[in-house]
Amino acid sequence: MKPVKRARNCPECGGNVQPGYTEVSYDLRYRVRISNVPAQICDKCGEVFIAGRVAAEVNRLVNRVIEDVESFAKSQPQIQGVAGSKEIAIAI
Repeated sequence: MKPVKRARNCPECGGNVQPGYTEVSYDLRYRVRISNVPAQICDKCGEVFIAGRVAAEVNRLVNRVIEDVESFAKSQPQIQGVAGSKEIAIAI
C-alpha cells in the first residue's frame, strides 16, 4: 500500500503533514505489531493520521491473524497455556 498524498497542515500544531509509514500496535489476547502502515505524519510534532480505508484493512488483517494463531494453538496441545509474552509482528 502506498501512502496517500494530500497536502495539509497538522490540526494539532499547524506543521506540515507528509506521507510516510508508521507502526500500529494492538494489545488483544496477543500483542500484534503492524509495521509499514501508510500514514500521514506531521513533520513538526510527529502526530500520525491513518486513512479510514487503511485502518479498516489493518483491522481486517489483525483479526485474521488472531483467528489463525488461535486455530493453530488449539491444534497444538504442547503450546497451549505456555507462559510468557505472546507477540505477533507483521510487516506490510
